[in-house]
Amino acid sequence: MVIDFHTHMFPDSLAQKTISLLAEWSGLSPYSDGTVTMTLEKMRNAGVGLCVQQNIATNPRQMTKVNDFAISCKQYGEIVPFGSVHPEAENFTYELDRLKDAGIAGIKLHPDYQNFFINDPKLQPVYEAILKRGFVLLFHTGLDLGLPNPVHATPKAMAETLGLFSGEKVVFAHMAGFQMVEEAREYIIGNDVFIDTSCATGFTDKETLLAMLKSHNPDKILFATDFPWGNPETEIKAIKSLDLDEEQKEKILHDNAEKLLNI
Repeated sequence: MVIDFHTHMFPDSLAQKTISLLAEWSGLSPYSDGTVTMTLEKMRNAGVGLCVQQNIATNPRQMTKVNDFAISCKQYGEIVPFGSVHPEAENFTYELDRLKDAGIAGIKLHPDYQNFFINDPKLQPVYEAILKRGFVLLFHTGLDLGLPNPVHATPKAMAETLGLFSGEKVVFAHMAGFQMVEEAREYIIGNDVFIDTSCATGFTDKETLLAMLKSHNPDKILFATDFPWGNPETEIKAIKSLDLDEEQKEKILHDNAEKLLNI
């Protein structure tokens, strides 16, 4: 079973508008309409048995509705939904407890969309509140094609958080820095954090990607596509084609995610 650790989908009433807007901002062509139905269809066709849904509360006002949708997606056996909290929301700890009680496994934070720098000391209480409740914590890292500078989670800034995150259930998405490969290799790759492969095969040459994967702890690499922006069928084939032993490929494609999610 392949597990895609980084996917996006939206309520039917919002999916078309949201995907169209994100496509316009990023210049990318989506592989689905953003609905749960089409996402699951595409995942099944690609051989993905489980997808981890990454939701983002882009402002405090929408946080509850975003998490209501995440909780509603637990009804689908092929989806592991992550919730999100906004760092400026006064009730973010209440929301974390609500998500925990609902059986949500993780939290997604997006420093660019939520307008905070990953190494800002003011965020430490938010990180600690998430991790002490046992959530997996996933960060968008590096450039976001749909948003202008500054980059709020550069690998160099992320390195300043390693004292908090090393050994914890923390995932730095996009190989620890989308479009910031050399900085990611210098500051993050090889450290005791999880990384996911979302956007890696389409934006990183095969030789560099292989070197990064071989330099990181094989137990802390998670297959991911950032669907609908990545094609799961193509990206699975890309991972399988790499010069890695079969055990490491299995770890990347599903074993590590199963252990992290305790499934």
